[in-house]
Formats: sequence, structure tokens, C-alpha cells
Amino acid sequence: MSCNHCGTKFNFFHKEIGCLNCKLSFCHKCLKQKIKIPSKSDQEVPVCRTCFSNLSSNVNMAVNIPPPDAYLKRLEDLENPARPPITIYKTDKKMETLRSGLSLADQQLLDRLEKLKDKDKPPPSEDEIRKRLNSLKGGNEYVEGPSNTQVFAPDTRTDQEKADSILEMFIKERDIELAHNPEEGIEARLATLRGQGVRPNEGAYISNLHDSGSDDDEVDKITKKIMDEVALDNKCSNRLPKESMSDPEYMDDKFNSSPELGWCALCNEDAKYHCLDCEDLYCNSCNVQVHKMWGDTDHRITEYKQQ
Repeated sequence: MSCNHCGTKFNFFHKEIGCLNCKLSFCHKCLKQKIKIPSKSDQEVPVCRTCFSNLSSNVNMAVNIPPPDAYLKRLEDLENPARPPITIYKTDKKMETLRSGLSLADQQLLDRLEKLKDKDKPPPSEDEIRKRLNSLKGGNEYVEGPSNTQVFAPDTRTDQEKADSILEMFIKERDIELAHNPEEGIEARLATLRGQGVRPNEGAYISNLHDSGSDDDEVDKITKKIMDEVALDNKCSNRLPKESMSDPEYMDDKFNSSPELGWCALCNEDAKYHCLDCEDLYCNSCNVQVHKMWGDTDHRITEYKQQ
């Protein structure tokens, strides 16, 4: 940014200073004049040259603008208020011509007609409209405020009776829904033809809903099923051969029956020994070094018979 008067850019040596009157940015060279600003402070403050010339001049710049005519008329109306306007009601010439030569009964009917056509009559209130509606319905007089009459009778049923009624209503609604389902109807007809004794409009959901099986029967069925599975497992385990996994001959025969080649697991030389604990084949030198280095001197080692 730069000074608004001389155009010098602000930097470390030329700092930005603001004029308190016009709020513009100037350098310290352009704000040498000082003057009092009554609206800001009582002391002299630095201002720009333009503000200094405007504040120091004693020329009255105010221009006398005459007030508008509408403002003057309002003042006159406040000082001398006018009288309220006089309303003149004009008679209808058609009604006067009709009234002449009529009988007394016809004139009364004409007066009632004029009252009905009267536009200045205020509209009826809400209470009057309610009273008129109540009289047309043939009821009692309208009473303001909330009524204490109970619309619904209190429910004196027990909780069990309420639950039974809700369940019965749900079953009836479900039967109505199934009655409009053609697939359920066809299944019910097929069941009756086969002699299964199934009611029409009764699917699997409704049959389960009507079923009254107890929880004890379900628990007995589950327990019996578990016992049958345990007995079946015991029979299968008794038929298996009882061979000990710790028998060296059994492990050696099992290993020799594998399709693996008889090579040492470390140097690929011909295997001479079989470690039952490591389950690997070793030659003479590797067998001694491996078990001595790992400290596994208690491993069971058998002689490997190459097939």
C-alpha cells in the first residue's frame, strides 16, 4: 500500500498512519498538521491537509433546504384539525317508485328486503353462527367452554382379556389377508384332497399360531436329540483302531508309508535315522550335530529303513 497523498509506499522507514477524521492512510510527512476534533477528542490530533483546511475554515457549508409542502400541511392539520366528514345516505329511486301504490303488507316486505340488502350491517359473530347451526340441527343451546361428557366408555377389561382380544383381532386380519391370496387357497385345496386335514386359508404361519405346544415338550425334544448325537459319537469312536501315537514302531511304519523320499532334511544325503519327536530324516553327521547343538538329546531316534 502507499500514501493517499504523495504516493510513497509504506515500509520500515515510512510507516502507515491514519487520519482520524477521514480514516485514510498517509505517511508521517503528510500528517504534520494538528487540530482539535470535537467529535473525537479534546486534544489536537494529526490530520491530513484536506481535513485540516476543512476544519480550520469558518465557512458555514450548511445549506438551508426548505421543508416540503406535505410536511407543512401535516403541521397545519395538527394545529387545526378538520371536522369529520359528513356522510350522506342516498335513497334508492327504484324502491321509492315500488313503494308508491303498495299495500301495508307489501311495504313491510319491501322494508325487510332493504334490510337484507343493507351492506353496512356487520357480519355475524362466531357465537351467533354456532347458535344458528345448533338450532338448525335441533340440539340444545350452545354452551361455551369444554364439555364434561365422556365420548368413550371406560375399559374395564383385565390385561389378559385385552391381550386375547388383540390376538384374536390379529388372527382375523391375517385370515382376511390370506383369503385374498390365490396361492394359499390352492395349497389348502390340495391338502384337503390328499386328506391331510388342513383348513382352507390356513398356511404354515397360521398353523404354527394355532399350535399350543408347551415349552417342556420342546426342551425334551432338544435333549433327546443331543443324547442321540452323543451316543452315535461313542459308537463311532469304539470302532476306530486303538493305536498309540507314542509307539515307535507305529510312528516308523506311518512315516515309511508316506510318499516322501528318504533324504536328509539338511544336506540331502541318504537318510539313516528318523527322529520321532522332530518327525524328520537325518544322516549320521547331521543327526549328531543338530541334536547336540539344540540340546535335544532326549529325542527318540530310530533307524530309517529305506523302501
